[in-house]
Amino acid sequence: MVLDPWRQVATLVGITLAVFAGTLSVGLVYDARLQILTDSFLFDSANWLPVLTYQTLAMDVLDFNRPVNLASLMLDAAVWGREPFGYHLTSVLVHVLNVLLVWGIVGRLAPGLPPLGRLAGPLVFAVHPLVTEAVCEPSFREDLLVSSFTLLGLLLAMEKSPAAARHDVWRAIACVACALLAIGSKESGIAAPAAIAVYRLTLRRGERGWFWPVVIGGATVAVVAFLAARFLLEPTPSKIFEARPQYPGGSLAAAMLIEPRILALYVQLVLLPVNQCADYGVYSVSHLPLPVAVGVVLAVGGAAALAIRADRRMAVAATLVGVPILSVANLVPIYRAAADRYLYLPLGGVGLAVGLLLDAPWLAGRERLRQRLLAGCGVVVILLGATCMERAKVWSSQLSLWTDTFRKNPAAFTGASGLAEALRETGRLTEAEQAARRAIQLSEGQRGDAWATLALILDAQGRMVEAFEALDKAVTLEPKLGDPDGRVAVMAMERPYAEDLKRLLARRKVLP
Repeated sequence: MVLDPWRQVATLVGITLAVFAGTLSVGLVYDARLQILTDSFLFDSANWLPVLTYQTLAMDVLDFNRPVNLASLMLDAAVWGREPFGYHLTSVLVHVLNVLLVWGIVGRLAPGLPPLGRLAGPLVFAVHPLVTEAVCEPSFREDLLVSSFTLLGLLLAMEKSPAAARHDVWRAIACVACALLAIGSKESGIAAPAAIAVYRLTLRRGERGWFWPVVIGGATVAVVAFLAARFLLEPTPSKIFEARPQYPGGSLAAAMLIEPRILALYVQLVLLPVNQCADYGVYSVSHLPLPVAVGVVLAVGGAAALAIRADRRMAVAATLVGVPILSVANLVPIYRAAADRYLYLPLGGVGLAVGLLLDAPWLAGRERLRQRLLAGCGVVVILLGATCMERAKVWSSQLSLWTDTFRKNPAAFTGASGLAEALRETGRLTEAEQAARRAIQLSEGQRGDAWATLALILDAQGRMVEAFEALDKAVTLEPKLGDPDGRVAVMAMERPYAEDLKRLLARRKVLP
């Protein structure tokens, strides 16, 4: 089957848009409800200057350390206001761009691939269910953007040609700028200079001149300088980030014993994307004993080493997989020990690896085998696409998201708490009460917000005395809950929830 480049592009765009078309008609869930529907930062034009100049690194605002992501959301806010469609459209289009960038890199590294072979890897990336979290939740767009600039910087560097040396200065500037924009999107932007450096060392080592040292050195300096500023300028104490991230298990040593199990979970999710969850925890890796997990990680590492030994191009794919994961490997505390969105850029590397496997040296002259592998890839893409569309439905509403999360991880406080509030919003009060009491149980009764949700549920049921008792408990544990407007101001509470809580607090003051 012959597909010229434009038809290949049209195929990739059409399939990706078809898989994520349903996302365009849904509302906002999870953190996007706070950042877009509650926070006013995105809608204040005075904030453009500090965002574009990276001054937010010293400001106490959501995503202070990801100014490029803030700029993206602010642009949406200027065009769409608080209408969800526009935010979803932007995220889907950025994902389409990333698919095309993977396609471009595959074509640059494997120019002899037949058209269908060139499409296989990018399509795996385009429709893998693991990308849904980043694509369907606009506040997680940071993972899309860091991938865009990392892949674009790499592709620009790969396109350097001795025959067009007059353009090298502008190409070098663009590559370094991409690295700065990548790290300004998310910390996994450390992959930008790493990918260019590995490409240079493995495939362009013999080239002399100033271009490669300047690009790799400049990109590395940009990334290191940004990270230094990010940690040195971080506002402390923060009114928004009241609770600091903790190591899973409570210490670095404990985290490093859990991390192999998280990495093994990632391997399973890439190869067999089942039981995806918006809130992974120790419960989510309980089926992976540490020795088994270590064995899986070593096996994957060994397979990668053999692949690189057989085909040096695989080093570039391995870099795009491994380096972004290193940034979320719990070497420093992060708010979520594991998440599907952490695998978005690594999946771009997986897509590249699939394309390179179809162009492997050992397939030379074995076209029948290549065709069988292509057919297998086609089946995999169809299965992944169907699963991806189903997973995207989970992100279509608060109720579907937290129902799925609580079912997958019944030990997660976030899942139980989110489900309680989602059920309350939809009027399913009996079930909401059960979920709220489960959240209280999971937090050992020490989370005031769980008691506050229970108070609102009991009040909606007309059980005023019990509601006031729960409210008193909530405010005793967390006195700040007595000021809902203050909680909204520091992005700790959504506005509709705060209004309901204010009304209950007002009645509590006037009744005995």
